[in-house]
Amino acid sequence: MMKYRLLGKTGLSVSEIGVGAWQLGGPLVLDGKADGHPELGRDFCINLIRQCGDLGINFIDTAEQYGNGESEKRVGEALKGHRDKWVISTKFGAQVGLHGERLQDASPARVPVSLEGSLKRLQTDYVDVYLYHVAPKPGEAEEVADFLLQAKKKGQVCAVGISTSDFKQVQYLHSLGCLDVIQFPHNIVSAQKEIRIFVDEHNLGGIVRGAFAGGRLSGKYFHQPPDFSPDDIRSGRIDPAKAAADYARFSIFEELLTPERSMVDLALRYILDEFSTSVIIPGGKSIEDYRKAVHAAEIPSLLPEERDRVKELVKKL
Repeated sequence: MMKYRLLGKTGLSVSEIGVGAWQLGGPLVLDGKADGHPELGRDFCINLIRQCGDLGINFIDTAEQYGNGESEKRVGEALKGHRDKWVISTKFGAQVGLHGERLQDASPARVPVSLEGSLKRLQTDYVDVYLYHVAPKPGEAEEVADFLLQAKKKGQVCAVGISTSDFKQVQYLHSLGCLDVIQFPHNIVSAQKEIRIFVDEHNLGGIVRGAFAGGRLSGKYFHQPPDFSPDDIRSGRIDPAKAAADYARFSIFEELLTPERSMVDLALRYILDEFSTSVIIPGGKSIEDYRKAVHAAEIPSLLPEERDRVKELVKKL
């Protein structure tokens, strides 16, 4: 059975496992390079989101950039008639230019336009979590913070924050009073200690992405190399000649697996047991992916000695 946690001090109750909707927005090319994921089909993605809701998942994360707005459109269609049962997170600041160029604009002039566009595509009159998708710029962020405060007062936005791994940006937004939630990349092999401590100290909502390190911790490629299609962003980030060895070395964690605990379980349970985690957003592409993720939320926590062993194995990597 799905469990729920408070998203920091926002008052929002979120499922421990959420939906990462980047993978559901289809292919995207930015500056001539793949920056999205293979097309799964619009109807398939809409149905997948609804099926996730049947599993008890109530949190979904997207962005105006994903699929150049297509991800938000699919999320909006999927949640039609069930909006009140879901917590929606989306992001602003990263856009697609008219000629497929990467744009970064989180200026006071742009953010209201972005919010209006996201609300329209999501078919809703409010967003639960609204996050910077790019680093805020001093001289602009102060005015944007004022706008977001007004958006909260109007009921257009419930909580604000940033998606980042940059601790300095976290501190900066907090100093502006513009930080309720942090979305950050984190997994067994990346500590993110400063951000996690900050989340706990200030009672912030912690949304974890990248739990499988680009598939390295999924167990899928321990004994066979990945073969990502050209429209998968990972294809441009991995040297094919080194891919097999890179992914295979993570099989070191197999000693901690059991018939009841898969690598997916281990990777997610380890993070769920951390104080800074409110919700994890795997980028699943099938309902089976999400069933496996939900199972990780149902199994017992790792024993202290098992967590210690994970740390030992990370050092060997």
